[in-house]
Amino acid sequence: KRRCKFDWGRDRMRFVAMTEDQAKWIAYQWQYKGAYSFFHDEKNSRTTSFLEFGKKNTWQYAVYRENEIIGFIGVKRINGMIEIAPGLNPEETGKGKGRAFVQKCVDFLKAETNPEKICVLMGADNTKAKHVFEEVGFEEKSEEDSSMIRMIYSLKTNE
Repeated sequence: KRRCKFDWGRDRMRFVAMTEDQAKWIAYQWQYKGAYSFFHDEKNSRTTSFLEFGKKNTWQYAVYRENEIIGFIGVKRINGMIEIAPGLNPEETGKGKGRAFVQKCVDFLKAETNPEKICVLMGADNTKAKHVFEEVGFEEKSEEDSSMIRMIYSLKTNE
């Protein structure tokens, strides 16, 4: 693991169970650009999925820095594994903050859920996110759907 260039600060990031109002605010106010604009495509069901994510045996957390929501993380437990769907405020992307954000998410999940593994699924063409997750210690695993990649962070040392 490389040292992180940016540090959010130990006590500056808080994880709070997300309310439906917070989920709606994020879904409709955050506008991603470029390669991530597909999140807002009317033909894409990702906004609907995001709003329903917390209703399907999963949890969502709003991630705060002081009084501002800077990100979110959706969490689903599957046996001993935690599947995550994190997102950083589009205004915070491209500024070298992704690695610190993902690391804080991993630290939070380790403390709160004690998982064997943490998994994230992403588009195969999302090279920036893939690089960020690799820097934190995630490893790519093969996926049947070649348009997607699965990355795994293992917490058990015997694997």
